Amino acid sequence: MGEKLNGRKQFRLRIEKLVYGGKGLGRFNGRIVFVPQVAPGDLVVVEEVSRKSGFSEARLVKVLESSEHRVEPLCPYFGKCGGCDWQHIDYKEQVEAKRLIVEENLQKIGKIRSPRIDEVVPSPSPWNYRNRAQIKVRDGKVGFFGKSSHQLVEVERCPLLKKDLEGIFPRLKELLRELPTEPYEFHLYSSSKGEVLLKIVYQGRFKRIDLSLEQVKEILKLNLVGYGIYKVANGGYPERIKFFGRDFTYEKVGKFKFRVSADSFFQVNIFQVENLITRVSKAATEAQFMLAGDLYCGVGTFTIPVGRYVHRAFGVESNFWAVSDALYNKDINGLRNIQFFCREAEEGLKIVEDYSPDLVVVDPPRSGLSGKVVKALARLPRLRKIVYVSCNPSTLARDLALFHKFGVNLERAKVLDMFPQTYHVETVAYLRKVR
Repeated sequence: MGEKLNGRKQFRLRIEKLVYGGKGLGRFNGRIVFVPQVAPGDLVVVEEVSRKSGFSEARLVKVLESSEHRVEPLCPYFGKCGGCDWQHIDYKEQVEAKRLIVEENLQKIGKIRSPRIDEVVPSPSPWNYRNRAQIKVRDGKVGFFGKSSHQLVEVERCPLLKKDLEGIFPRLKELLRELPTEPYEFHLYSSSKGEVLLKIVYQGRFKRIDLSLEQVKEILKLNLVGYGIYKVANGGYPERIKFFGRDFTYEKVGKFKFRVSADSFFQVNIFQVENLITRVSKAATEAQFMLAGDLYCGVGTFTIPVGRYVHRAFGVESNFWAVSDALYNKDINGLRNIQFFCREAEEGLKIVEDYSPDLVVVDPPRSGLSGKVVKALARLPRLRKIVYVSCNPSTLARDLALFHKFGVNLERAKVLDMFPQTYHVETVAYLRKVR
């Protein structure tokens, strides 16, 4: 409900809930209104900034009555920097909001009347959890872009980053002064052992860098094991030009060890990765599976743990560096029953169809699976179970609705908070093929 104030576009609004995307939802004269930086239960004054078919976007003007879930944001840049959405909301409510978002998406988009979410796993720490950062550089300043903009917000610290990276920003500015050409971005990755890899990413022309690894290490005051020079063109992925020192590090997760190269990917939450691996691999113990296939397998993060419980397993990944790591990782973990293939999507799907696994693990990008992939997986003749790891509840729900049409149904789902202080959420969905 809402009450119009003086002026055509300002009105009072009671915030009902949080939605995927990070905003709060209220209603004014039956019309849905989305507002950033609010909490469920807030009574606020907002100003309409855009009107679209069926809903409006508004900005927060004033909080008249604060929600019981409101807290003081820890970071002084909150509200300016675009990295966080919910620092003003207590962590328990953030996790509950994510559960409700997943449930609502499964109901409305997935057409699942009563989805069974049998577990919600908060992050053991809602701070200092990120092992990876892409830090923007503009005119001698370092920081992050503002929300929905390319305006740089200069920062001194980021409480989401691992403790060794949290205060790196002033030292990156020192490094900037030693570089002959200003880069576009710095990419940092810090492993569970505290070994750090750095990418210096350029757009366009740049001058040769003569700094040794030891010199960069001394400036950054990090356990830097290697740094690389990269160039990005036409909005694509950064391409390696040259690397100094070691271009990989190691992650230890429970009883598993993973080599992760500078151009590979690993889960970002240092406190949750074991929880995620455990919940994916446990599905392989629920029956006797002969062959497990892992699409978008990365460095073998799921393939290798799942491979311990099945007769054979294979992983498919398009990133050459990740596949190189995965092949190495199967050896250091003592597994001989796993194969890895470096293939793009179409060829990778052909491998899955040819091998015809009875257990499939998928961890696609935010865009989810294509209709072609869903159809091909659902029609695998020996398929019994799919474990779908998703970082986007909307595309997950869309894909589950399509799986249902082909006789593959959701059994249950688990919600893991891999990204505290943001609206992003990880879901592990367990699907079963109806015989």
